Amino acid sequence: MTALPLLGRDPVLLAVAHGTSYAPGIATLQALLERVRVLAPALRAELAFVDHESPSVRGALNRFAAGGLAVATLPLLLTAASHSKGDIAGAVRIVRDAQPGFDVRYGRPLGPDPLLLSALADRVASAGADPSTALVLAAAGAADPDANAEIWRTARLFWEYRGGGAPVEVAYAGATRPSVAEAVDRLHRLGHDDVLVVPYFLAPGRLPAAVARDALAAGARAADVLGAHDAVARLVLARYTEAVGGSVLMNCDTCQYRSPWPGREQKVGQVQRPHTHPADVSAG
Repeated sequence: MTALPLLGRDPVLLAVAHGTSYAPGIATLQALLERVRVLAPALRAELAFVDHESPSVRGALNRFAAGGLAVATLPLLLTAASHSKGDIAGAVRIVRDAQPGFDVRYGRPLGPDPLLLSALADRVASAGADPSTALVLAAAGAADPDANAEIWRTARLFWEYRGGGAPVEVAYAGATRPSVAEAVDRLHRLGHDDVLVVPYFLAPGRLPAAVARDALAAGARAADVLGAHDAVARLVLARYTEAVGGSVLMNCDTCQYRSPWPGREQKVGQVQRPHTHPADVSAG
């Protein structure tokens, strides 16, 4: 990897992941941040978590504010869903309101992006797939229709990235459909014997493990998660540069905070409120 130049006293990069109680998942996220540090040795890069693991977003931001440090907060997430739209954004708002003069910026989630497609292609190749292998891109699933639709967009982009050919279907580990089993069954019925399920997750954990189990039970193979891939580390730095430069361009036209969705809880115009992290509760 080639180090990227950074000038002056740059804001801290605070990468916020969902968090997991699965130790290898935390180790993978730490390894990803270490790759970011190799690319930008002068940059201070740290992790915070929405849940399960400490520090919380609010805890980390309060610590930096007390030290007089500027911060660029980045959702270490693949899609814009409730965590990036509500939990992390709400935590940033609360700390900014409580700490006048605190220089804190907020970036956008990682995907979709050509660098992620490159990392996905490497994971697919490592699993022994060829152009005739049908794929299922399996994500967590969300209550947010906008977030679920983003997975279909990524799947289509990945199909184009691969040069067409065998299909790239979508599945979700929960919250919505189709399930992994349903997506694999559809491909089998369409005549695709070789099916590879590709977990669209940054790190191992409960949901990626469930995706792999469901894939095997349905008669498919499973690839590895994206993990600490060089392309993902470069994308983290690209999102950081956007946030520091002030040119964060989000496609929010179908966000549930902007557009009403029939049959769902209406959140249009609501103030984003963060998920309660156990560390914040204990801190009072």
